[in-house]
Amino acid sequence: MKKWLTLLWLLCPFAYAAESIELILPASKDGSHEYFHELLLRSLSAQGIEVTIIAPYSHLPQKRAVRLLESQAISLFWMIETPRRNQKFTKVNVGLTKGLIGKRILLVPKEDKMRYAKVTNLDDFRQLNVTGGFGANWFDIEVWQANQLRYIVRDGEWRALYDMLSSNGGVNYFSRGVNEILSEQQQHPYLVVEPHLLFEYQRDFVFYLSSQNAYHKTMIESALIKANKSGLMDQLIKEYWSQYFDSLGLEQRVKLKLLTP
Repeated sequence: MKKWLTLLWLLCPFAYAAESIELILPASKDGSHEYFHELLLRSLSAQGIEVTIIAPYSHLPQKRAVRLLESQAISLFWMIETPRRNQKFTKVNVGLTKGLIGKRILLVPKEDKMRYAKVTNLDDFRQLNVTGGFGANWFDIEVWQANQLRYIVRDGEWRALYDMLSSNGGVNYFSRGVNEILSEQQQHPYLVVEPHLLFEYQRDFVFYLSSQNAYHKTMIESALIKANKSGLMDQLIKEYWSQYFDSLGLEQRVKLKLLTP
């Protein structure tokens, strides 16, 4: 069943929408799409643009969402920026989380909560010979390769990685953005947030448009730039994720700077 969401934000009592736009967007059963939908809606609406979002799929794995973007079945998708994606799709050149997705914390089995407590640098981490798990085509794969860290790739639905984590098995940890990890841990209480380390690389989510919707690039880019300058993006980041930052103790963590390829 299709979910419809329409928002018209008038700038004054006598204003009217100078333009309207209809977008077909993916959604996720865990609600991780909600920030991106709202950022898009409110950024465009603040510029007097009437926005209709159609979310015909209650849940789309990332790999399938990319295929639908290629086939024009969805209008746009948010992904971590990579050179390959920049060549394949039309990029809206504005970061969407102010780099939060590049700050990574490990989700680990409960018995491994203190496994990493003595790590002070990347060499210490490498010597543990632990293996991370990633979804197919994730930018993290390139980062882990560039930093000589062990990993395996899960093809298909990446969320299967939650159930693959173990102390002695093939996947020992799952690296997640600081804006993702606490809500995901709550959904998987048999896992814990590793309390000691913070991995950092230089990347962010951006919107990628299908070729059929590439003409929206200038309009969406302009709206997002203004949302950044006006404080709207900061406001939404705070509304969705600020409750996580203090509990994660980001300032007290050992920061491991990763080479960004």
